[in-house]
Amino acid sequence: MEVPTTRRQRIVVCRGQYCNMDGRADRLLKRLESLVDDINGDQYPKPVKLEIANCLSMCGAGPNVVIYPEDAIFNHVSADMLDEIVNEYVREK
Repeated sequence: MEVPTTRRQRIVVCRGQYCNMDGRADRLLKRLESLVDDINGDQYPKPVKLEIANCLSMCGAGPNVVIYPEDAIFNHVSADMLDEIVNEYVREK
């Protein structure tokens, strides 16, 4: 009998000094928490994990978000962009 596998992803938000200038990354995190909670629902294990990085070494392009395992990198991210990013790269098709 084949055991179904859950697709696991990580969304990493940089909260480095530049990326979080004026709380920009904190606003992204707040919105992402809601989106990720909606996707995960009551599933276990949770298919999407939200993480914080102290620096992703892309400071001049911040705020930055990376989605793994796709290695999808997003720069100059605004809260308005998050729905599109999540719909394109995270939500199950």
